[in-house]
Amino acid sequence: MPRLSAEAAGKAAEYLAEAITSGQTLAPFPPGLAPTTPAQGERVAALLREKLGLPSVGVRLVPPPESIEGPPVAGPVFAARLLHAPAAIPPLHLPRLTAALVAQLARPLPAREKPWSARDVAARIASVHVAVDIGASRYTRGPVDLPGFMADLAGHGLVVVGRKARAGWEERLLTPRPARATSDGTPVWRGTVDVGAALREVAEAAREIGDLPAGAVLVTAGLSPPLPPGALTLTITGLGTAELTG
Repeated sequence: MPRLSAEAAGKAAEYLAEAITSGQTLAPFPPGLAPTTPAQGERVAALLREKLGLPSVGVRLVPPPESIEGPPVAGPVFAARLLHAPAAIPPLHLPRLTAALVAQLARPLPAREKPWSARDVAARIASVHVAVDIGASRYTRGPVDLPGFMADLAGHGLVVVGRKARAGWEERLLTPRPARATSDGTPVWRGTVDVGAALREVAEAAREIGDLPAGAVLVTAGLSPPLPPGALTLTITGLGTAELTG
């Protein structure tokens, strides 16, 4: 695989940072600047976070766009991009809406050797929220491969977070829950969300990254097919709703 020099990785991160701060999208990277391996994508993403100066408050796990083959990607969560529902969404480039869950930790989640079980993760959670993840791209035509997607902070756009689940949510986390989405009252999706599996997967992703403190958030996106933009209400039975007003 082509080597990505420190200078090239820094330049790629600089271009992405400029796209984020200016709102202007990027043409494909010139030869020598594009990350070509997942490790290179992670390097560029880490440099991008430094350039933006935004501390991450947790871990977001999201599958890549349908045009790209690959496993779900773990990326940062920025506090300013967590919006309380109901919320109107500002224009984003190539928005990709999917059902999501947000969990806030009551206790630290250490990067231990033993894999996490859903019950172990649930015992460390302070609150759970139904959410809509709105991915975005800083590339004019979207990412062309997995390393490019990873470099672009795994398409982190906005996360619209519903109210915390009502009392008794702990046991409801361990069983699959019926879910549905409506747009202006019209059903646009029905399915089932395996909440326990979602929590376990994002905790495993966090385990690979490092310790998370109490108060950090776990975001699991991609729990539905892409949903239509605009007004949307997502409901996961027994856990709550998240609403976009447009």
